[in-house]
Amino acid sequence: MVMVRARLVAVASVAVLAAALVGCGSADGDGGPAVPSCPPAPGVSGDTIRVGLIFPDSGNLRAAFVPVRSGVNARIGVENDAGGVNGRKIELIVRDDASSQSGNLSAAQDLVERSDVLGVIELTATATGSADYLAANNVPVVGITAEEVWNHHDNMFAFSYTFTANEPVSTFGKFVKARGGTRAAILEDGFAGSASAQIAEQVRASLASQGIDTVGRFGFTAGSSSPARVAADIRASGADVLVATVANSSLASVLAALRQSGGGDALKVIISPSGYGRQLLQEYGAALAGLTVWLNYTPFEAETPAITSFREAMARFSPEMSDPDSELAVVSYISADLFLHGLRVAGPCPTRESFISNLRQVTDYDAGGLVPGPISLRDNRGRPNLCYSFVTVDEAGQSWQVQLPDDGQATQWCGELLASTP
Repeated sequence: MVMVRARLVAVASVAVLAAALVGCGSADGDGGPAVPSCPPAPGVSGDTIRVGLIFPDSGNLRAAFVPVRSGVNARIGVENDAGGVNGRKIELIVRDDASSQSGNLSAAQDLVERSDVLGVIELTATATGSADYLAANNVPVVGITAEEVWNHHDNMFAFSYTFTANEPVSTFGKFVKARGGTRAAILEDGFAGSASAQIAEQVRASLASQGIDTVGRFGFTAGSSSPARVAADIRASGADVLVATVANSSLASVLAALRQSGGGDALKVIISPSGYGRQLLQEYGAALAGLTVWLNYTPFEAETPAITSFREAMARFSPEMSDPDSELAVVSYISADLFLHGLRVAGPCPTRESFISNLRQVTDYDAGGLVPGPISLRDNRGRPNLCYSFVTVDEAGQSWQVQLPDDGQATQWCGELLASTP
C-alpha cells in the first residue's frame, strides 16, 4: 500500500529479502511486496487470484439476497485496495444460481471448469445442488449454512452453523441467569420435528445447565392457535422467562395477550433467535418491547472499530446500499473475510489443498472483531458457536440496546459446549 516516502529504501530492502526467502519473485509496479512465482494451480496467476461467488440473483430468493453482492464487494474492495493477498489482487467472478439446486450446480461447474477459480463463496439457500460436486473436486467453499449439507463436507467452511447436532452450549443459560430468570416457558412452532422445536431444545438444555427449569412447552400455529389461550397457559405456568422460536408476528400476538391479561410483568427475559433489525421495530414497535435476540456477529449498535470499518468499506465500495446496517450484508462481508483468511493461511503459493488443510487448523478466527469469538475452525463444523451478542428492544420499541456482560469489557457472552442431549 501507500508508504511514507522516507521509508521506501527500507521497504525495498525488506521486499528483496522476502523475494530471496521464497526463492524467486517480481515486485509489483508501485514498489509493493514481491509476488512469488508459483507452480501452476487453479485460480492463481502472476498477479491475481480468481474467486467465484454464487448467489441467487434471480428467482424466488433474489429479493432476500440482494445485499450479498454488496457485502462481498466491500470486503474484497478493501483487500484489493491494500494490495491483495501476498501481492495478488482478487478477481471476483459472479454467477447466479437462479434460486435452484440445478442452477447452483450449473453455476459451480461453470466457475470450476470454465473460469478455473481457486474456490467459491456461496451465499445462497441452494448450496446442496453443488456440494457433492465441489467436494469431489476438492474446491474450497465458504458461506452461510442455510442447509444441513454444510455439516458434511470438510471443504466447506462457515463462521456459524444453523443446523447443529444435539450439542448445546451454556451461553444462553448464562445470559438468562444473569438477567434473573429462574423458570422458563417455551413458545415453539406447533409442528413436531420442525426447526423451531430443534432450536427450542438447544435453548432448553442451555438453561438447564444453569439451573433454570423449563416449566412448560407450548405449541403455536399461526392462523389456528389462540393467542389468548396460549398466553393464559404461559401465565399459569409461573414462568419468568419466555423462549420464543416462532415467527415474530406470532410472538407479538402472544405478548399482546399476555400484557393485556397482566401476565407480561412477570417476564424478566423474552428471548428469540430472530428478528434483529430496523424492520422489526417498524412493523411491531412496542409490541415486542423487551425482546432479546442473540446474534452470531457484532451488533451495529455496539459502534466498535470493526463495525466502523465495515460501514466505511460499504460506503466506499458498495455505495448502492444507502443503509449498510443489514444482517445479510454484514454476514456476506464476514464470509468474504473468511475466504480471504483462507487465502492468507494457504501461503504465498495458494492451492485448493493448502487452503482447506491450513484454514481447518485456524483456532482463533474473529473476522477482525465482527464476530463474537474466537472461533475454532478446526472443530466448529456442525457445532454451535460458543460466543454470541445479545440485543434487546427498548421499552418504547424504537431501538435496540446491546446487552453487555457483567464485566462490561466486551459485547460478547461466551459459554461452554455441553454434553449431547438425548
